[in-house]
Amino acid sequence: MATNDFNLESAVKSAVEEAFRERGHVNILIAGRTGVGKSTLINSIFQGKMAKTGQGKPVTMNTREITKEGIPLSIFDTRGLEMADYKSTINAVKSLVIERSRERDAQRHIHVGWVCIAEDSRRVEKGEEELVTLLTSHIPVVGVITKSRSDQGFRQTVLELLPNLRNVMRVRALQEELDDEEVKKLRPGAK
Repeated sequence: MATNDFNLESAVKSAVEEAFRERGHVNILIAGRTGVGKSTLINSIFQGKMAKTGQGKPVTMNTREITKEGIPLSIFDTRGLEMADYKSTINAVKSLVIERSRERDAQRHIHVGWVCIAEDSRRVEKGEEELVTLLTSHIPVVGVITKSRSDQGFRQTVLELLPNLRNVMRVRALQEELDDEEVKKLRPGAK
């Protein structure tokens, strides 16, 4: 499928429907560096202001479970990976995944991880590599390239640098107006 044809809303809806049929409920852990757009992505998925967003400074200080009535989905919004608190953040993510995997009720397990990488950076940092290695030892993980504008081979680079990922998808959760008044539209299907 061409990346231009990717429909975020449809993909999430399809994944949730499949998981609901199989499990009754799906839990997604979203992780990545501070500022990559994790909370914005969550708000786009739930089509509402479910996670606080901001610019410049970290907004999410602890992992929190976000749900919306009528949707058989929980998203775990994690603290952004930062150099200052890197080890404690990684340890918190690891503890959550392991703790949930020990639950008797499979509906409480973390079923998939999304590791977010901002397309603007055009790089995969060592912390993201370590995060993917940690998570893929416990759950399937998908790379999510956020703030997508122009791939220029970055999706393939992510696949090559993080070979344990199940897939890599490019998303744009917010419409963006550039200084010259050109408007960058949402990825098809996003709202």
